Amino acid sequence: MANLYRSRRREIHAINSHNLSWSESRVSDVDVLAARGMSRSRLGADLYRLKYGFDRSAYEPCFKELRSKFARRRQNLPSPYFHAALHEFLDDRCTACGGRMAIPINANEVVACSTCNGSGERRYTDEERAAACSVRCSVWSRYERDYLDVLECIHRAINAHQSGMSRMLASTP
Repeated sequence: MANLYRSRRREIHAINSHNLSWSESRVSDVDVLAARGMSRSRLGADLYRLKYGFDRSAYEPCFKELRSKFARRRQNLPSPYFHAALHEFLDDRCTACGGRMAIPINANEVVACSTCNGSGERRYTDEERAAACSVRCSVWSRYERDYLDVLECIHRAINAHQSGMSRMLASTP
C-alpha cells in the first residue's frame, strides 16, 4: 500500500513538475512522464490524472473514452451510467472514517470502522446506484450488470496503467 501511495505521489509530482531535466543516475520526473505515456492505457492515465492529480479537465476525456469503449462493444448505455460510475470511482472513501479505516475513540485508542469494516472504502447501496443512473429501484436488478461492467472497466484501466508504469520504470536504471 505504501509503495502504491508513493507511486501515486511520484506521478502527480512529475505531472506538475517544472524540472524536466534528465538524470543518468536516478529516475527523474521526465522518466516518470515517459513511463506514464508508455503505459498503453490512455483511459487509465486520464483516470489517474483525474482522481489523484485533481485535474478536472480530465473528466470529459474519461467520460468520452469510457463511452466509446462500450460503443465499440455494441453496448450503448445511457450517459448517467458513465457519470455515476465515474462519481463512484472518484468518491470511494468511507463517509464515516474518511478512508482512514479506523475511528479514534480517544487520544490513545482507535477502533476499526464499522461502516466499511476497516477497508476505508465506501460501499454504495443499490438505491444510491439506481438513483445515480436514473433508474427506479424496483427494476435496478435488470441494469445492475451493465453498471458493474462500467465500474470494472474503470478499475481494469487503472490497473493496466499502474502495471504499465511499474513495468516501464522497472526497466530504467
